[in-house]
Amino acid sequence: MGTIETQVAVVGAGPAGLTLATLLHERGVDCVVVDKFDHEQLVARARAGFLERRTVQLLDRLGRSKRLRAEGLPHTACEFRYDGEVVRLDYGELCGDAPSFVYPQQEVVADLLEGYQAAGGSVLLGHPVVGLGDERGLPVVRCAEGTVVRAEVVVEAAGQYGPVRGALPAEAFTEYDVRHGVRLLGVLAQTPPFAPHTVYGQHGDGFAGQMLRSPEVTRLYVEVAEGEGVADWPEERLWRELEGRLALPPGVLRRGPVLERSLVEMRTRVVEPMHLGRVALVGDAAHIVPPSGGKGMNLAMADAADLAVALGRYFCGGAGGEVGEVLAAYSRRRLADVWQVQEFSHFMLHLQHGPRPGTPDAEYLERLRRARLFRLREDPAYARAFLERYMGPELAPEI
Repeated sequence: MGTIETQVAVVGAGPAGLTLATLLHERGVDCVVVDKFDHEQLVARARAGFLERRTVQLLDRLGRSKRLRAEGLPHTACEFRYDGEVVRLDYGELCGDAPSFVYPQQEVVADLLEGYQAAGGSVLLGHPVVGLGDERGLPVVRCAEGTVVRAEVVVEAAGQYGPVRGALPAEAFTEYDVRHGVRLLGVLAQTPPFAPHTVYGQHGDGFAGQMLRSPEVTRLYVEVAEGEGVADWPEERLWRELEGRLALPPGVLRRGPVLERSLVEMRTRVVEPMHLGRVALVGDAAHIVPPSGGKGMNLAMADAADLAVALGRYFCGGAGGEVGEVLAAYSRRRLADVWQVQEFSHFMLHLQHGPRPGTPDAEYLERLRRARLFRLREDPAYARAFLERYMGPELAPEI
């Protein structure tokens, strides 16, 4: 218990919060990270696993990519399957290298947290935040056990339901929230991948897909009907549908123990602006993308990198103006990128999932989807442009 004075308080010790704190710490900006989870809980939360180009370059830049480079799986290709056709897009063949990786999010968190603490960074784990106040015009973060963190800037990095985001007035933001009517059952299975790359399968009964995790564990997805839950998908049905929808001969997809299963709803959400007063939003607190393009964690870490540069300049005397102006400029820059990523994720969503039965002009929309898949197969320039967006941009030089 007590009061901690700092320049920046970061609520949330996920990839975005720890990236921001690491960059601020190395720039000489005083920072405290607060999270409700303890260390063991943080590094056990299995989430996304696709690291695009700029994320890998960022971890290289931070000196936090040793395990990634040693244990991660290079993401070298992706494949679309439909009606017996296979469209395989190879990064090396079309773009000259393979800069993205598969590396579980909890391992990214573990690497960032270890490096931040080893460098002397301040972090309060197991400290649930219960309120956001104001003292003498500065924001104050209040923790459940009585600790108070007084800062010049507070950053919400604890997701869309984070305590800081919940304390801000809803009328201060414009929110776009779209549910796409597609639900997936995602499972983590103790089985090697049947192909050494991501596979997206289109089928009349719904989507199925394989995403890499490790040589022994694979993430698999199958589209489920409205009203169905996890209990409606016993393992025999799951494996049978995966084999059928991915057009795999028996035995190619080895059946193994299912370690984890959950339902995923395809949803889009954007909050504008990404700040209010002395509070900034990063990651899921400001935007959610459907997992179709694997962009969520990458976009969150890009937010953090941009904000770190802006706050570093502000606190270290390299930028004039009020802090509100600095955060407003951050919001404008990031929203431009956020909407580009939203557009790509929307494209991927409709490339992977055909129109729902009863959708107006369903047959027309399905023909458009097939035309895009045909062009990916037949037009190298189109495929190259697609892969450049799939892999993400280069890391900004100022970071």
